[in-house]
Amino acid sequence: MKKVIALLLAVLMLASLAACSSTPANADAATPAETGTTPSADTTDTADTPETKDETSAAAGDVTIRMWTFLDPTNTSNGRSIALQKMIDRFEEENPGVKVVVEPQQWDTMTGKFMAAATTGEAPDIMWCARDELFGVLNAGLLEPLENLFMGDWTQEQIDDVDDGFFRFGERDGKHYTLCLNKNCTGFFYREDLLEAAGLEVPTTFDELYDAAQKLTQEIDGQQVYGLGMSFSTETNDAQAIVNWLLQEQGTLFNEDGTAKWANESGVAALEWIKKCIDTGVTPADAVNKTIEDIYTEFASGKYAMTIASAVRLGTSRANASFDGSTIQFAPLPGGTIIDGWFAGVYSGSANKELAGKFLELMYDNESDLLWINDGAQAPNRKSTVAQITIDDSNKYLNSMLDAFAAGWLPANDQAFVGWKLDLNRPIQAILTGETDYMKALSDAETIFNTNNNR
Repeated sequence: MKKVIALLLAVLMLASLAACSSTPANADAATPAETGTTPSADTTDTADTPETKDETSAAAGDVTIRMWTFLDPTNTSNGRSIALQKMIDRFEEENPGVKVVVEPQQWDTMTGKFMAAATTGEAPDIMWCARDELFGVLNAGLLEPLENLFMGDWTQEQIDDVDDGFFRFGERDGKHYTLCLNKNCTGFFYREDLLEAAGLEVPTTFDELYDAAQKLTQEIDGQQVYGLGMSFSTETNDAQAIVNWLLQEQGTLFNEDGTAKWANESGVAALEWIKKCIDTGVTPADAVNKTIEDIYTEFASGKYAMTIASAVRLGTSRANASFDGSTIQFAPLPGGTIIDGWFAGVYSGSANKELAGKFLELMYDNESDLLWINDGAQAPNRKSTVAQITIDDSNKYLNSMLDAFAAGWLPANDQAFVGWKLDLNRPIQAILTGETDYMKALSDAETIFNTNNNR
């Protein structure tokens, strides 16, 4: 327990230092195109647009709070969805006559769709947004300051309980517009049963990770198991190992002016390591076409002993595993990681802002924090929650998550960094399809990112 508390405090201190200036560099409102997303034609909206009504009408039983998130409360195989449904049940019980309706969205198109819906007044009362795209939403003035809803009544003790880089990331000009409900970072999942059977310790360096992947590439019960799953498609993807290589050498992914800082010897070393994984067969060659969703599905089917993965996907991967999911553990990648997360805010055009804010606050309180942890396999949002956590074999990954956060890096919130995860896969695709000039491949990716982000 002492380790957990110490690690959490380290996380909070580091993230506080990582949080940067709250003044936007560009006051112009971002459009859906500038966020790097477009409205999804595949996403189903089932709820009607809420009527304009006074907050006091809740007693009449006619208030609906609409929320867009990638979670589906009806999905009983997803721990975070289960946690969310419990929060909804509690809120509706505490607020008779108020109904929370979740309209599940595709995670990588949700922000663009929200931006478009806001132009017609049809946006949901509460929206979730990935850190990468939060800059555009904040700049567009689409979120209500939380001080206007509930945070203005918070005591200093309440603020101190959550004050860290995640909390400050949604801040502009001294006001907070979002809360981070799901803290995230990139590391790797590993099957503890396979590592133990092979007599291996959890890798802590890239050399150890490769060596373990070699030993774990084998046939098991007639199925070919690869040592390390990775995805390099430039569609629907998370950060990959190249990020950690760059961070361990230079401590950042971007220059002070927001331009990409990838074309260097650290980037080349990362490409060489990835190419070695492909060439020696510890990672399948078709990784060049795989999305992160493909990898999670294949990992759950038993195709990989380890895979590059986001911490927030642990609970789902355990639930969907064709083997004993409790053997899946999380470990940080060598070199540190970029701190990520899912942020939620209240639409400034909502007719039910007070009630929406009340539900957002509930999703962030101590009781809900425990649900995110225990049901959703998430890291704690509150310092006060830590004392209520019991660490055992079932959730020892929490220590690893906190280790990863402690070594992590949080970019500035006053610049847009849209598309960088996908753009960093471009040089990987280039070298895997025959490009021999690794530095050129990295430089080309920098140019694409800088151009798309108006650098």
